[in-house]
Amino acid sequence: MIRRRLLPALIGLALGLGLGVFIAWYVWPVTYTGAPASVLAPGWKNEAIWMAAQAYAYDGDLEAASGRLAPVFGSVDLGPIVRERAERAIADGFPPIEIARIVRLAAAYGARAPQTDPYLNQAP
Repeated sequence: MIRRRLLPALIGLALGLGLGVFIAWYVWPVTYTGAPASVLAPGWKNEAIWMAAQAYAYDGDLEAASGRLAPVFGSVDLGPIVRERAERAIADGFPPIEIARIVRLAAAYGARAPQTDPYLNQAP
């Protein structure tokens, strides 16, 4: 008796699950639009810092770098945030040229540290 009820129940469960996944992924998928950059996950905020440092290394425009980081971090002092990311890059063993770029951006904001200063003299 249990076997007669178990098979239709398992089939119904599989069909319901498959239909639910199909509807959720293809018919009405969730789309996020208009979310502010300040709600980014920490990993993406780090990426924003890296991209701003790369652009600053290319054009040397601190105002543009601030404009790139302001939507992500708001109106806080960006120097300590960028310096902290540089210190983590050093601790994580990133390539010296990458560290130098972010250290230069932090120094442009006036945020320097003894462990980051040697990277200021790295060749671009």
